[in-house]
Amino acid sequence: MRDGHSRFGSVRLRAAATVAALVTTAALLPALAAPAAGVTVRKASAWLPYWAMSQAYASFQNNAALYDEAHLFLYEMKSSTSVALFSGATEDATIVSGIKAKGVRVVPTVSNNFDAARVETMLSTASNRTAHVNTLLNLVLNKGYDGIDVDYENLKAGDRTNFTSFIQQLASTFHAKGKRVEVCVYGKTSEPGTWDGPQAENYAALGAAADRINIMTYDYHWNTSPAGPIAPVSWVDQVAAFAAQSITPSKVALGMNLYGYDWVGSNGDSQMWNVLEGRRTSYGATKNWDATNDESWFKYTASGVSHTVWYGDNRSVASRLPIVDKYNLSGPVFWHVGGEDPAVWTVVRNRWTPTTTTTTSPTNATTATTAAPAQATLPSAPQNLRVTSTSGGISLAWDAPSVGPVQYYKVCGGSRGAETCSWTTTATTFKDASVAMWAYKYYRVAAVNSAGQGPYSNEVGALRNG
Repeated sequence: MRDGHSRFGSVRLRAAATVAALVTTAALLPALAAPAAGVTVRKASAWLPYWAMSQAYASFQNNAALYDEAHLFLYEMKSSTSVALFSGATEDATIVSGIKAKGVRVVPTVSNNFDAARVETMLSTASNRTAHVNTLLNLVLNKGYDGIDVDYENLKAGDRTNFTSFIQQLASTFHAKGKRVEVCVYGKTSEPGTWDGPQAENYAALGAAADRINIMTYDYHWNTSPAGPIAPVSWVDQVAAFAAQSITPSKVALGMNLYGYDWVGSNGDSQMWNVLEGRRTSYGATKNWDATNDESWFKYTASGVSHTVWYGDNRSVASRLPIVDKYNLSGPVFWHVGGEDPAVWTVVRNRWTPTTTTTTSPTNATTATTAAPAQATLPSAPQNLRVTSTSGGISLAWDAPSVGPVQYYKVCGGSRGAETCSWTTTATTFKDASVAMWAYKYYRVAAVNSAGQGPYSNEVGALRNG
C-alpha cells in the first residue's frame, strides 16, 4: 500500500535538488481553453485505492469517457507464490464489470508494500521468478482482468538486472495470453538515477518489455522531508523528456498527484484535496500559487502550531497536461481518485475532448459538424435537509438534487461565520460525531460534480442533546 494513502514509504532516501525560491500569487482558477488545433485527443488513467473505493468508483463513473484504464489498488505481493488482498480490501465484481462496461481496461496494481526483501527473494532465482509470473498470471486470468500493474518499490540498485529479467519474462508470458503488463517507476532525469529506487529500474529495458510505464512524478518533497512542492513542474518536464528519449513515448503515462501533505516541520500528513481544502476553509487560510513550481499551497495555525500545506488541484494538473502533449506521451495517470478536486476533470475534458467544429467543403459547400460529448451539468441544491440529534452526534439527511449528477456532497456545519466542511460520498446521509453535548450547530449541504459545486441547501440548525 502507499503509506498514509499516498505513494511513499515512511522513510525514503532521496537526492533532491535545492528547491527554488517561492514566487506566490493569489490562486486563480486556470483558464479552461478548448483543445488547441493539432492537439492529439488522449485518455487518462488513475488508481482507485481500496480505502476510498466507493468515492473513487463514483469519480470514475462521472468521468469514464476520459479514461482508457483503471488501476484497482487491491493486491499485496507476499512472496513468489503468494499475492493477497490488502487488509480491508475487497474484490468487487460489480465494479470490475462496471468499468469494463464503459469500454475501459481494468489493470489492477500489485504492490510490495515498500518491502524490498520479499521482492529480492523472488528475484534471486529463475525458479522463483517463474513462480511469481505464474502467480500473477493466475490472478489475472481467474478474475478476468486485462493485465497487471507492477508497483515494486524501494528496491536496491543491485536488483536492476534481475528486476529487468522478471519484467521481461512477465511480459512475454502475459502477451502470449493477450494480457498487458505495466510497471510503476520512480521519476529520474538520467540513468542510473540518484538513489537505489530508480537505480533498480532500467527505463529503456523495462519500456521495451512492458505495455506501459507509469512514472511516479511526484513526492519530490515527501512525508518526512521539509515542506515544499510535491511535483515541481520543471522537474516533471525533465523526467518526461528523459522518459521519452528512453522509452517509446506512447508507452509512457505521466504521474500526477491529486493529494497533498500537511506538514508540521518535517512531519507530513498525506491527505486528499477534499480534506486539505476543508482544513483551509475551516482555518480561513489564503490559498497561494507558487508560479515557479506551479503548485498550490497555504499555511495555517492550529492550537499554536504552524502548518504548511502543498497539494495537487485543477490548476496544477492544468499546468502539467501540456507536458504530456509536448513529449507525445500516452496520457496522465492520477494518484489517486476519490477525494480529488472535481475540477481536475473539467481541465482534462477541456484539453482533450473534441469541440464542436464546422467545416465547409470547397467543392459542394456542404457542412459537417462533429459534436462534443455531453458534459456534466452543474448540480442544483440538495433538497429537504433534515437535522436530528441522535446518540453519539447529530445526524443529517437530505434529498438528492433534481438537476445534475453528484460526485460528492460538501457538508458544512458550525456557528455563524465559523464553519467546518467535510466531503462525503454520494450517500445522502451524514453523521457529525464531533459536536459537543448541548452545542448548537447550523448545517448546509452542496452537491459537487465534474462541472463544479452547486448551490447550498437550506440551512438547518440543531442542538445536540443525545
